[in-house]
Amino acid sequence: MGAGRAGAVASPARGDDLVEPHEHWSSGDPQAVLDAFEQLPGFVWVFEGPELRVAAANPAVRAAVGDRIHLLGEPFRRAVPELAGQQIFELLDQALAGIRSHGYEQRVLTDRSGDGRLTEAFYTFDMAPWRNPDGSVRGVIVQAVDASGVVATRRAVEAAAARAESRYRQAVGLILELQRSLLPDALPVLPRVQVAAQYLVAGSELVAGGDWFDAVPLPDGRLALTVGDVVGHGAAAAAAMGQLRTVVRQALQSGDGLSQALDALNRFAAHSAATRAATSCLAVLDARTGVLEVASHGHPAPLVLGADGDSRFLPLVPARPLGTGPDPAPVHTCRLTGGDVLLMFTDGLIERPRQSLDESAGALATAAGAARRGLLAEGSTLPDRLPDLLCTLVTERLAMAEGGFNDDCTLLAAHLLPEPIASLRLTLPADPAALRPMRRQVTGWLEHAGVDPDDTVDLVHAVGEAATNAIDHAYPEGGPADFTVEADLDDQGVVRVTCADRGRWRPPVHDPGGRGRGLTMIRGLVDRAEVRHTDAGTTVRMRHRVGRATSVTAAAAGQVSGPHKRDVGADEFGLTFVHTPAGRLLYVRGPVDLATGAQLRAAILRAGRGGTLPLTVDLTAVTHLTSTGVQILHELSGNVTGLRVAAAPGAPARAVLRLTALDHLLTDADAATADVDADTGADANAGPDAG
Repeated sequence: MGAGRAGAVASPARGDDLVEPHEHWSSGDPQAVLDAFEQLPGFVWVFEGPELRVAAANPAVRAAVGDRIHLLGEPFRRAVPELAGQQIFELLDQALAGIRSHGYEQRVLTDRSGDGRLTEAFYTFDMAPWRNPDGSVRGVIVQAVDASGVVATRRAVEAAAARAESRYRQAVGLILELQRSLLPDALPVLPRVQVAAQYLVAGSELVAGGDWFDAVPLPDGRLALTVGDVVGHGAAAAAAMGQLRTVVRQALQSGDGLSQALDALNRFAAHSAATRAATSCLAVLDARTGVLEVASHGHPAPLVLGADGDSRFLPLVPARPLGTGPDPAPVHTCRLTGGDVLLMFTDGLIERPRQSLDESAGALATAAGAARRGLLAEGSTLPDRLPDLLCTLVTERLAMAEGGFNDDCTLLAAHLLPEPIASLRLTLPADPAALRPMRRQVTGWLEHAGVDPDDTVDLVHAVGEAATNAIDHAYPEGGPADFTVEADLDDQGVVRVTCADRGRWRPPVHDPGGRGRGLTMIRGLVDRAEVRHTDAGTTVRMRHRVGRATSVTAAAAGQVSGPHKRDVGADEFGLTFVHTPAGRLLYVRGPVDLATGAQLRAAILRAGRGGTLPLTVDLTAVTHLTSTGVQILHELSGNVTGLRVAAAPGAPARAVLRLTALDHLLTDADAATADVDADTGADANAGPDAG
């Protein structure tokens, strides 16, 4: 929260002729107070009157929103219009009504440069009524501290501290894990519609609730979306939620239409007190035509958000809650256009004390519209995908409203893409140098489609193995030397990849060092793989169902977090050798493939030459461990004394080591590096003695 382009509080010239002592001035010398105000390290706004005109703003706050030509004397809504929908104006109105409020590390987006791009900052603030001597409210005083550095530091520490995360989950994770186990752990990644969800467990007691959500690709290519809420809290409510979600999913996947699926759900709910009176909203979207069918049993109507930020609630006529009557839910049919976003939610998102549901629903529409219209500057930690962005910002901003969240809440967003995800088509030379650009292009295509990082790593590894085989085995000298990679994403959320060459397959010579493991690795990384050899060449076909991880978290954490961007590791190969009293360490980073394998082999042999201490090869930072690297490790495991391999849990190389019978070499990465001085090390290519 900051202020203004040119419009500073003017400091009067120093001198007694301009600043008269005042017998009622209780805060010290007026000039000293004014000088101190201009140098305050924090942010101070002063607003006056019902229009909240800017009466004063110190330099720190003016710098925070850029050089605004008009600021002093302007109504705040007009001076900083981009704050609409961010709950700032609403909190100021509360203060004007005499209600003091506080915000802790809340995200605020402002147009500092004046070009329409919104810059992100986090503030801890206090908004208090400014009162006249008679007690009436004259305006509002806001004090704020920029907490962006604190938030950034905390997030960096949290990202690096897996143990701290584990302790946090032990404290609050029992209930969260129960919720996660009963909700989908991933949502489908589809070519024509992007889906995201946010589930916030509210309340300090972290009692399991009964909200649920799901997104189910149907056999005919349509997508079913559902949200619901079971009455009550605790394990019984959570179990009932899991039962209802399973019933509707099975009905839809068996081919039932929307009405039949809701009828099955309604009949099932009537048989148990735990499921009776639950509410649910079910939608079926044909992403090819935009036709949307929606029906509700006692549940709030979805919100449709247009590409321009305009919004409308669908005019549903809800039937009675589930299990309380035989009447079918009327089906509403409409058509979405490319770019529209469907927002489905549970009532915990909009229920507020002393506020009607209509008012709360209006706040939801305002927050969603503002989040969609905002144009973010580079460097934001917000997610790139629109549905993830909306889930993050809408839940954050509504959590700032008076009372916060008093119940679990769910937000499910489905973005109908203006254009489907295009297929990938690559033709590359059969040369090891082609592997790195191929991996980058495949990774970029998968990330553009919204595939989860874990699935992306597996697929890129598998494609790299297929390409390595084409380069290494297919072409005798003088033949055509290229191969193709084709990938597409189908309506069931399955990535289909084909890697083909035009050469003659040359079976590998028997080699106990580990050759011929590429196909085994491929089959371990993807759901299905098949290889076909013909006179025209060899084709490897792979299929892998992909998803997008869902977010289930405590409301307090969800206010300043979400599915943020992940840093992508550099694809540059490097080796660093470190010698310690406890042993020798070789750190490897980047891809280990046909192009870099010889360097790794030579480095291990040099590091292990003539040594009596064990040698640990740390593969934690390796982005791709291909069959070339596997062969090297198999070969050298019997030739280098004391050879061990380290790979932290979650590292891509660790799964490959287990898949290729190299896990007997694994040692604990933390133990191997515990005695290493971070400032010690040398390039392995210079020889181990350089360490």
